[in-house]
Formats: sequence, C-alpha cells, structure tokens
Amino acid sequence: MHLEVSFRNLNPREEVRRRAEALFKKLERFLVPAAQAQMTVSIEHGLAVIETVLTSRGTTYKVQEEDPDLRTAIDRAFHNIEHQLRRAKEKRTEHKGAPHTDADGFGPEAEESTGA
Repeated sequence: MHLEVSFRNLNPREEVRRRAEALFKKLERFLVPAAQAQMTVSIEHGLAVIETVLTSRGTTYKVQEEDPDLRTAIDRAFHNIEHQLRRAKEKRTEHKGAPHTDADGFGPEAEESTGA
C-alpha cells in the first residue's frame, strides 16, 4: 500500500507524515497491497483540513475532515475511512454467505433431500 502525503499552506512536518503512515498501517487488513492513498493536509481560516482519497479494489473512498487541532483532524479522517472500509468488507462477506434455495425446490438442498 502506498500513501502520499502533501501539504498546502503550511510547512511539511515529518511528525504528521509519520502519524498518517502509522494510522494507515492499521487499515492494511481491509486493503489489497496495491491500494493507493493520497492525503492532503492544509490550513484554511485557522482550521486544519484533511482530505483523504483511497483507492482499493476498484473503489474510491473519500473523506474530508476539519478541526482546529491538526492531530484530531487526522484521527477523525482515518476513523471515517476505517468505517467506510469496514462497511465495504461487511457487504462483501454478506454476499458470500450460504447458497440460496429457491422456493420451487430446485436448490442444492432440495437435491440432497430427494436422494438424486
């Protein structure tokens, strides 16, 4: 997984970059190794603005968070991305559930019970 952090309207800080990379490592269980992420850190009107775009499995997840505290804005952005990824994973696993039997009796369970 590749994370690109860019800064707008403020000087680049290595501590922000390290914090973002540490939080993204926690998301690896939801992502494929080829996932791409771009995070833009900016200051606008006294607020820290974090814009995150993550692409994995052909789906794009976007989050924008604003907060007076930069660290809080980063944490909230990653919490929202994690929530989106968790929901997407749950949807994928729900669709892979038990086989569906039709009401007309031509499902896999119907064949086993008749001995055919």
